[in-house]
Amino acid sequence: AIKSYETTLAIKPDYADAYYHLSHLKKYTADDPQITKMKSLLSDSKLSHSDRINLCFALAKVNENLDNQDELFKYLHEANHLRKQELNYSLDRSKTLVSSVKEMFSSPYSDIEKSLSSEPSTIHPIFIVGMPRSGSTLVEQIISSHHEVHGAGELTNLPTIIGPIATDHLNQGINKLPQKPFLSIREQYLDVLSNFNVPESVITDKTLLNFRFIGFILTVFPEAKIIHMKRDARAICWSIYKLNFRNTGNGFSYNFDDLAGFYSLYTDLMDFWHQLFPDKIYDICYEDLTTNQEVETRKLLQYCELDWDENCLSFHKNKRAVRTASALQVREKMYQGSSEAWKKYEAHLKPLIKALSAY
Repeated sequence: AIKSYETTLAIKPDYADAYYHLSHLKKYTADDPQITKMKSLLSDSKLSHSDRINLCFALAKVNENLDNQDELFKYLHEANHLRKQELNYSLDRSKTLVSSVKEMFSSPYSDIEKSLSSEPSTIHPIFIVGMPRSGSTLVEQIISSHHEVHGAGELTNLPTIIGPIATDHLNQGINKLPQKPFLSIREQYLDVLSNFNVPESVITDKTLLNFRFIGFILTVFPEAKIIHMKRDARAICWSIYKLNFRNTGNGFSYNFDDLAGFYSLYTDLMDFWHQLFPDKIYDICYEDLTTNQEVETRKLLQYCELDWDENCLSFHKNKRAVRTASALQVREKMYQGSSEAWKKYEAHLKPLIKALSAY
C-alpha cells in the first residue's frame, strides 16, 4: 500500500487524499521530503476545502511522529474545525433523535417480541455497538474467527431501513409503533443478511451507532445478540478526534464539546436500554479484553451461545477484509496500553477532559 501511494504521489504530487492515507501507514522522520511538500501545498490559497482537511490531518500525524505536540494540535484543531464546518453537525439534532427514540420505547413491545420469537430465523445476527474507537473491530475479528460466524463489518442497512419508518410515524404524531412496521424491518434486514449467501448461520454487524436502535433490534430480533463495547471515555474521544472519518455519520467527532455531548447522549441511552432490556445486552470492556484475552473471549462466546474455538485467540491470522480505522491493529497480536495514550497529551486535552467530566 505504501508503495502504491508513493507511486501515486510521483504521478500527482498534489494529491492530498494520498498524503492523508499514507500518513496512517508510515512513521515520519524530520528529513522526510513529503513534509515540505505538504506544507507547500497547504500554503496555496486556491487549495480546496477537502484537500486542506486531508493535509492538516496528515501533518498532525507527522508531528505526532516527531513528538511536536504544539504543532500536532495546531494542525489537528484546524483539520477538525474545517471538517465540522463541512458537515454542519448539530448536537441538538442528535439530542432530538435520542429523546424521540426514548419516547417511542417508553415501554417494551413485549407482545410483538413474543410473536416474533415464535418465528425464529435460520440466520442469527450479532450486533456490535458502542462508540467509534472502542475496540469493536478487534471484537468482530475475534468472533468472526469462529467457524460458525461470518463477519459482515459495518452494514449501513439497518439505519436506512429504520429511519424512514420511524420518521414517518413520528411525523404523524404516533409514538408507539404497531406490529406491521416491525415485521417490515425484520423482513428487509433478513433479506440483506441472506444476500451474503454464506455457509455460516451467525452474521455480525458492527455498525456502532446502531446503539441508537437497540429497542428496534431486540423487538424485531428477539434471538439477536448485542455486544456493547466499553472503553475509557478519554481514550475513545482522543482516538476519534485524530481521525477524518470517511462517512458523514460521525459529525460529532470534530469538536471537543460535540464529542463530550454526544458521549453523554450515548451513555444515557445505553443506560435506558439496559433498564428496558435487562440481561439482553452484553457489555465487554476493551481494557479487560486486552488484559485477560482468553477469559474474556470465553465469556464473550458463551454469551453468543457459540462453542469454544481456539481460532478466536488467533484473531490476527484472520484473512477477512477489514475496512475500518483499526485495519492495521487487528493484524497484530493483542497488545495493552493503548487506552493510556491520551495521557501523553493531557495538557492539550484539558478542555475535552473538562467537557467529559461535566456530564
